[in-house]
Amino acid sequence: MCGRYTLSEAPEVLKLQFQFDTSLNIEPRYNIAPSQLAPVVIKNQSGREISMFQWGLAAKGRPHGPLLNSLINARAESLLDRPSFKEAFLNRRCLVIADGFYEWKTEYKTNQPYRIHLKNNMPFAFAGIWERSQTDNNGAPKPNKFAIVTTSAVYSISQIHNRMPVILNPDDYESWLNGNVNGLEIIKKSSLHNDLDLDFYKVPPEVGNINNDSRELLKEYDPPQLALF
Repeated sequence: MCGRYTLSEAPEVLKLQFQFDTSLNIEPRYNIAPSQLAPVVIKNQSGREISMFQWGLAAKGRPHGPLLNSLINARAESLLDRPSFKEAFLNRRCLVIADGFYEWKTEYKTNQPYRIHLKNNMPFAFAGIWERSQTDNNGAPKPNKFAIVTTSAVYSISQIHNRMPVILNPDDYESWLNGNVNGLEIIKKSSLHNDLDLDFYKVPPEVGNINNDSRELLKEYDPPQLALF
């Protein structure tokens, strides 16, 4: 799964790399968490636009509201089977832009977080799907919502977690957004280039608290040595 990620690159770099034609004041984020607002890229009539969406789709058939009913990840294997995903997958795909994500591994009876990133440290895009939100009781628009598509982890990071977000090949951004190519084929292709491009390292346990959001979370962490006796 993917439950936390980072995006700290300058807006000018992001605009050039992801080719959106709108402007947005994107602040560096080092611990983006479910239910929070995050920048995503969608297709519009003239090109691509970037907007702030809320992380987590509402589960179909369940009451809206609590995070516990929020779907932050959409398993690639069930995109066409689950009502909560199918219509969005066929009609509303997005690029969830990031430059790293966190996963936890149990080591010596503790959960050790790792940051996973591209070896060249460049930003990339998760495959995402999104839903339009309704207005609130006062008629004010609520933010649209998104989920990150996940798949089986590639070999290089499978020792940390058996699932990972789908990282799209830049050549597939347009096809993913347009929906004019079989989305499942795009997802399948993504694993072919991800395995050699990913790297990872241990980060401080403070990343586990969503209230922590500082550059210190990106520093490599050396856990204290356990006493032998």
